[in-house]
Amino acid sequence: MFLSMNQSFRPKLVNLTMRDGQQSTLDAADWLFESYNYAKLIAASRKAGFHGAEVSGGQSFQIAINRGYNPFIVLGALSHGLVKAEENEGFELQMLFRGANALGFRHYDKDIIEITLKEFIKHGITKIRFFDALNDIKNLALPNSIKNSKGVTLEGAICFTHYPESPERYTDGYFCCYAEALIDAGYNAIAIKDMSGQLTAERVSTLIPALLAILNAKGIPLSLHCHSTNEESSKNTIQKAISYGIHAIETVEGVLSGGSAHHALSTIAPELIADRAAYNHLTQKTAQLWGNKPVRRDQDIQQDLKEQLCAAGVPGGAMPFVIRDLKQQEAAIRAKYLASRKSSASSNTAENVDQFSDIVSVFIQELKRVCTDAGLPLLVTPTADICCKQAIMNLAMGSSPYSDSLADRYLNRSGQPNPDSRFAKLILGYYGELKSYDEQGSVYRATEEVTKFFEANNTLQLKAIETHPSQSPGGDDLQVAQHAAWQLIQKMGANALSFASFDQLTILYAQKPTTGLQTDDPIARAVESYSRRSENAKIDGRGRTFPDYETLMGPILNCLGAMFALNPKLEPSEIPNFQLQELGTNLCNRLFDIYVDLPIWANVTVLTNHLSKLLSSSHTSEELKIAVRHVSDTLTALDLRPRRQEKENLGEALKAFKDLTITELFNSLALINSFINDVAKYATNPKAYAERRLSMSDISKLSKPAGPTQQLSAWEAHIQQSLTGKYLRLEADFARRSEIWKV
Repeated sequence: MFLSMNQSFRPKLVNLTMRDGQQSTLDAADWLFESYNYAKLIAASRKAGFHGAEVSGGQSFQIAINRGYNPFIVLGALSHGLVKAEENEGFELQMLFRGANALGFRHYDKDIIEITLKEFIKHGITKIRFFDALNDIKNLALPNSIKNSKGVTLEGAICFTHYPESPERYTDGYFCCYAEALIDAGYNAIAIKDMSGQLTAERVSTLIPALLAILNAKGIPLSLHCHSTNEESSKNTIQKAISYGIHAIETVEGVLSGGSAHHALSTIAPELIADRAAYNHLTQKTAQLWGNKPVRRDQDIQQDLKEQLCAAGVPGGAMPFVIRDLKQQEAAIRAKYLASRKSSASSNTAENVDQFSDIVSVFIQELKRVCTDAGLPLLVTPTADICCKQAIMNLAMGSSPYSDSLADRYLNRSGQPNPDSRFAKLILGYYGELKSYDEQGSVYRATEEVTKFFEANNTLQLKAIETHPSQSPGGDDLQVAQHAAWQLIQKMGANALSFASFDQLTILYAQKPTTGLQTDDPIARAVESYSRRSENAKIDGRGRTFPDYETLMGPILNCLGAMFALNPKLEPSEIPNFQLQELGTNLCNRLFDIYVDLPIWANVTVLTNHLSKLLSSSHTSEELKIAVRHVSDTLTALDLRPRRQEKENLGEALKAFKDLTITELFNSLALINSFINDVAKYATNPKAYAERRLSMSDISKLSKPAGPTQQLSAWEAHIQQSLTGKYLRLEADFARRSEIWKV
């Protein structure tokens, strides 16, 4: 049971800097995705009294792929680092999920939704916020397997909006009924998502008590997500919500706070800062990561224009593209406006459009008409993008955009529909319904006139759908994505698996970023970008002890970076002796897949064939045959791949692999590579070739300097000198990297 406004209550604090903070303020090219950077901010947030952080989902999924990062791997490193750092236990890792739209741009088959959610939970997400741009409960149906996930908060978000001209549309009663529908659907937490600055302190005083009256009785927490685009209003809104006992508030800290992002805690509730020194450290950490004065796209917008757009319900995240597109179409919009004034002096137009702010005013008027045509939707991703772009296209390309005729506004002079074709889909029901949540189960739709117009005038020749999109039978999203993932692995091998597992590649392909070319493969591009960056995983950024060293080391460094940032007590000298299982089950499984697919095994096969020829030759001396058998036995002993593709053999091989230390893994492969390279050189010199069989335990023993009592042959001493040198280089490389991880 949660506390009322008259009781002493401290809401939980959630840091959105890493996800919504970046999305609301930065160009995609300026985002940070390295796991150790996220881990540094999480460590600082935890010490400053925060209870969780948003680290994934939303637009970050697509941006990460385009930048050559795998969102699951970033998350996996963070969650494993938190598990290993005991003082951070209980810190929630949160993500944003768009219901039926998942993390892409359309409705996806239910099996894709399910495996995506399972993969995020598997990699450590403990809180998932679900929202739908239409507040359509049918788009937020939870897979049964997800409902039963232990230790995971499933939070349904109420997208808040308010149309001053139609206050009866989105009432407190509507939002309360929607909250109850979310609870009935299996959600165990509720959030108010105010993406466009429409929630006021005055509205809070009626809405939050009404919601808490329902939720408190059921022990369900209520969070507030309120952007700071409307600076003073949102500040007052959050403060009023705290006074009413809101369960959690969300902030963006340091150099990314304010503007179109979210207020910093020091701005809205300084009394909630328990440790001022720790909080100051958190603020300083953001400056260290993003720079004291990062280039913020939200600050490129003049304050008066921002206030205009915010008052119209345009989310801060949409404002940059609205301003950009309006400027690109400014001449066309002004010309059409002036032409309409000359022809009719229409009362639907403003006084003049001499200034750009006048163009924005004209846009806002058309946006209102577009929203009315669409049935007054909520302006949130993707509906905000759809409606805003359609309004701009009407003004720039409509044959007579200030007319009351649908054809004059939505068709160009040639009678062809203006983009955006997504707006036709919105009108015709392809994204879902605008439910009223009343006892009659009413649905708000476009008028019959508007619906028939868009059926007759859309570039895709679509008709209004007769069944809800969520009820359509499953398609082949999964099969198509699996095929693409398999083809990529066939083409890029261990490099593709170093970037992502097969299941992850499937998910990435299913929800891949859109591109202008059908032949373009954004996932292949992501792997290529990742591979170029993985060059830094080489020793000192240059050296390696066997081909594709960086393919295996890259994922390990990603995990270690987060572990060190979250637990500064770790010593780099300990790392070479870490067993792989200490890096976590998820990473171990992926490393094993990479290991099995390394190109070095093809060379081992060639070497084995050459050795068999020596053994079968009648001219090979017995002494050489013994050496050849030693090499063959060593190759067999150091090869941990399953001998047959049977389930029990795979399990045994994987268990043996997980027991390896990092040193044993890399030095065993280095030794195999040495044998491959030395065959031609020493094939006729048995003592130099192989004096005895080596096992994995020998690798462990010979990778360290010889003790005073250790008796080694000349050949063993030679092997030890080589392996010890590699061990010391590995240790030094980890020490160098740890200085970056810990700063």
